[in-house]
Amino acid sequence: MTDDSLLRDEAAPDSPEAGLADAIDEILETATTLLLERGDAAVEDGQLDPVFRAHVVGILTEAWTRLAGLRDYGHLQAPATMDLGLMQATADVLLSQGLHPAQPLVSANLLFETALPVFADRLPVPTVTVALVLHSSVFGRFVPGALAYAETLRTQLSGVQRVSELRLARQLRETVLPSLAGDDAALVDAIAWDLERPAPAGFPDALMDYAAHELAGAAPVEVTEIGTRGAVSAPAAAELHAIAVEAIRNARRHARASRIDVVVLWRPSTLVLTVTDDGTGAAAPLEELAATTFGVASMRQRAALVHARIRFETHETGTTVTLTCPTTAGAETDREANTDARA
Repeated sequence: MTDDSLLRDEAAPDSPEAGLADAIDEILETATTLLLERGDAAVEDGQLDPVFRAHVVGILTEAWTRLAGLRDYGHLQAPATMDLGLMQATADVLLSQGLHPAQPLVSANLLFETALPVFADRLPVPTVTVALVLHSSVFGRFVPGALAYAETLRTQLSGVQRVSELRLARQLRETVLPSLAGDDAALVDAIAWDLERPAPAGFPDALMDYAAHELAGAAPVEVTEIGTRGAVSAPAAAELHAIAVEAIRNARRHARASRIDVVVLWRPSTLVLTVTDDGTGAAAPLEELAATTFGVASMRQRAALVHARIRFETHETGTTVTLTCPTTAGAETDREANTDARA
């Protein structure tokens, strides 16, 4: 008997509520079998994780209620989509299960495909309407939870990375720096200072603070901000800062640059960040070096995480890294345009 058996006990035999209880039983049984075959962490000893089960029952109940009540489907936005508490609770469950960030979305698709024929058979509503409402309820719950989960993992990874950086900086100062002198000592001291920098607090202010610090023997950095300052998401701000710092480090350590210029150009819907140095340039196009050069590969990966485009230009008189990233205003404009198109 399912946890939702009270629906059946309190409802008339032919009522929508009784039909829902039977539908949930069938969907849970089929979904459990498929998840078990897949080796999904949501199933243990042949039983669905209780929290996951309650989550699924809530999703199915929401979709069934909307369909049985023949309510206005309008924007088809599930009410729980922006429930921050539910998002974090889902993230905590996924974290405890040690899932890959993409696995919740795979499970959501499995649930949708399992529930669709069951709902369509039991409800006097066109199948396409069942599909629309069910899709809204399933992915309106799973996607925000999956995003919160990915953000939780990113935060944990950042914490681990920070601890590693501080440990390395301490080892450099305590064991390497005392044995060096001159330019070598200056370089190691600069690296240690770089590693000890606190996490950036706001973009581009943190980048300006970073650039304002003069390091002995290191090329100075000039930051110019152009346009009306917009806003980028917190994850994008962190990655933008990291990419700019990596480009500055590369120019200082490898290109023997005497000057580095950073331009932050705000446009209505995008931010364009360029880092230009007057160093020696690379021996080959940086895109070709990405497979063997960790710094370049890291910048490309970071850009991809926040849906930004990155371009490298290098020649004998210097290198330019150009990054184009959507701003929050641009993302909002895109959403409004999509809403208007659907309307």
